[in-house]
Amino acid sequence: MPTRRRLRVFTQDPSVGRLDGQVSTLSVPYEPLQPGPAGHWFVVDRRDMGDAVLDLESRALLMTDGLSPSTTDPRFACQMVYAVAMETYARFTDALGRDPGFGPIPHDDGRLRLVPRAFRDANAYYDRDSGTVEFGWQTAQEFATGRSQPGGRVYLALSRDIIAHEISHALLDGLRPNFLRPTHPDVPALHEGFSDLVAIFLHFAQPGVVAAAIDRTQGGVETDQLAAIGRQFGYDLIDGRSPLRTAVHNTKVDEPVPDHQRYDDTQEEHTLGAVLVSACFEAFRRVYAVKTAKLRRVFAPYQNRLPAEGVDLLAKAACDLAQQFLAIVIRAIDYSPSHHCTFGEFLRAMITADTDLVADDPWAYREALVTSFRHYGITVPDVEDLSEGSLLWRQPERPISVEALRFSQLQLDCTNGLIQWSDDGRQVEAAEALGRAICNGEHGPPCGLVRPGGKVQAPQVISLRTVRRVSPGGSVNFDTVAEIVQKRAVREGYFFGGCTLVVDGEGRVRYAIRKNIDSEKRLIAQRRWLRTQPADVREAAWAEHSSVSAALLRRIHRRQR
Repeated sequence: MPTRRRLRVFTQDPSVGRLDGQVSTLSVPYEPLQPGPAGHWFVVDRRDMGDAVLDLESRALLMTDGLSPSTTDPRFACQMVYAVAMETYARFTDALGRDPGFGPIPHDDGRLRLVPRAFRDANAYYDRDSGTVEFGWQTAQEFATGRSQPGGRVYLALSRDIIAHEISHALLDGLRPNFLRPTHPDVPALHEGFSDLVAIFLHFAQPGVVAAAIDRTQGGVETDQLAAIGRQFGYDLIDGRSPLRTAVHNTKVDEPVPDHQRYDDTQEEHTLGAVLVSACFEAFRRVYAVKTAKLRRVFAPYQNRLPAEGVDLLAKAACDLAQQFLAIVIRAIDYSPSHHCTFGEFLRAMITADTDLVADDPWAYREALVTSFRHYGITVPDVEDLSEGSLLWRQPERPISVEALRFSQLQLDCTNGLIQWSDDGRQVEAAEALGRAICNGEHGPPCGLVRPGGKVQAPQVISLRTVRRVSPGGSVNFDTVAEIVQKRAVREGYFFGGCTLVVDGEGRVRYAIRKNIDSEKRLIAQRRWLRTQPADVREAAWAEHSSVSAALLRRIHRRQR
């Protein structure tokens, strides 16, 4: 049986010309598919597509890398959403060292439904309640230029950026369901910024496209083809002047950032999320400049035109670095708080996750991240300074060890190189053992918990996941990551506390990333911000269950227009 399936897609969207690399071929993990296509993780919903059925198992399509890209054949939209969804899922799997899975979607088979032509509207969104990612379509506006004309149809399911962005929302919801609980302005902005970062760094998965962009900039990565998302969406549906969003606002990384592009917690979710994107992409640019400095000096005598060999070498360096940064961003979720995560705390998560894997950091990736976050005005709460030692998450004040979480006790399945639970019963037993170990007077407070009683409910272990990560040097790290939440009744509804625990292979808690349930300071700040927000945001923040928050993504995405 083959291990990979090759499928053609639009590299970004149909607005890109052929000479600019309009079409790419993705290599995604192979799986047997039913017509649709329908596989192990995704099912493409063919509503409003008539009798068109796509069978990617047909011999003709297997031999030709699927259908040729088309804006008029609805079957190609099915192929494109499936291919990009699988590409994105595979990136998460590689970075996390496990099957990431989805959130609590309502389908018995656990598969996410992808709807390429769900409605007529310039919108796309992940909907947890229906277990779908839905893509709309709209007619191009009167200002449409280039390869589009006013009145022509723009299908969001043909945008690789938008598909990757929405799949990232779904995967992030599976990893941190309470990130849909808007308790701080950074929380919904983090959902948007994180999903944009995945889409942008996936641009670098196509070396030919990257080489063409670097050839045009003569060595730089500051181009819309690499650093912006939603090209056709912006030019045909928003204003006709620019892509939907871009990560680059200055030619040189040390130029001052204009005030309106710096961190401001009064900004709308996408605008604030764009600050996170720009900070991370600037760190990428800083490291790229350092790692390619010698190459650029070698080719400096060529003056105004890099030779093809130089372009290819710079493109390879950019592609390799982008995939490393993508992995850092995704891995950081395992090191993030279970809820109420600020940008500064996400920086701490990236620093800690990367330190665990690459202790010496020879190219100063972490320094670049810290410098770039400060350049965009992002601050980090509850640290003495911005040294790496201060930014690393801490161990609990008192050592915590859980014998049942020793890897030798877990009876894990290592099929296909991934660490997975051999059965659900074993996972439940391990979660119960962890709960008993920390839900007591000695270990509770270091994990942000208090004894239940009165208005405070008992803590719950809401997730327990195993991790296998391989460093660039080949060393392998095994950990278990747990999310624990506790609820406290307040006059508005419920206030949440708890922690993320990172447990090593010997069952010892290495990091306790906590949000204290009895923090009056955080409660006051949450109340102050929510008083300025619409009723549905307030309801979602104080709700007992995060399912109330899921509908916010649809509204947030509509509001970006």
